[in-house]
Amino acid sequence: MYQFDNGRTFLGLTMLIPLFSVFLLQKFIMKQAIMHTFSFIKPSRKWLLFAILLPIFMGYSYHTYIRLTYSEFFLFPTFTEFLPVFFIGLTIGSLSALLEEVVWRGNFHYYFRKQYGLWSTACFTAVIWSMWHLPIALFYKSYVTPGIISLVYLLLLCMLSIILTLIREYGKSIVPVAIMHGMMNVFYLSERQLYISIDSQEVLKSIGMLLALLICILFMCHKTVTILKK
Repeated sequence: MYQFDNGRTFLGLTMLIPLFSVFLLQKFIMKQAIMHTFSFIKPSRKWLLFAILLPIFMGYSYHTYIRLTYSEFFLFPTFTEFLPVFFIGLTIGSLSALLEEVVWRGNFHYYFRKQYGLWSTACFTAVIWSMWHLPIALFYKSYVTPGIISLVYLLLLCMLSIILTLIREYGKSIVPVAIMHGMMNVFYLSERQLYISIDSQEVLKSIGMLLALLICILFMCHKTVTILKK
């Protein structure tokens, strides 16, 4: 595995394995129809906006903290620097995330929800999805204390996975899920050479993701209660 100079290349290759497996097992061996499980449904405008704005808000909140605390830049201080990265996240980042999400929050979510409740599905998917990224923590991340911070990184991914599952469940479409995933990779999960260590960055990002998850849960609970009252 060390022959991969860029850990993201290895990540891209491993992320395609579930997609190939679904096509091989369900489509070609079991002769099942699978396209409907991918949830390619026209998304509502509010979920598209949520998927775009939340990663930007989280990224610039983290950027502001780093700027005020360490006088460094995590993201881009000018609009001319922001705009190209925004389009990369919205296009290349989201399309690459889509190849992953059609399986995890598409096909797998479809079958898990036939057997389990929402939170069981969300937690089960989060554990498997985060563990699938373990090689990245071990072979790509340059942690000072890899044993502890790798667990923090997996916890960060677990929380992100639950947010993505909630968007898939309530938004009914895989499109905002892929956009959220791609934009998170660009605006929040990306690494920068800063004064503070990568270990500290992962801890701070995990705290931010926990706050985002709590807000999403409160919002979804409010939405559910409102629907029940109606």
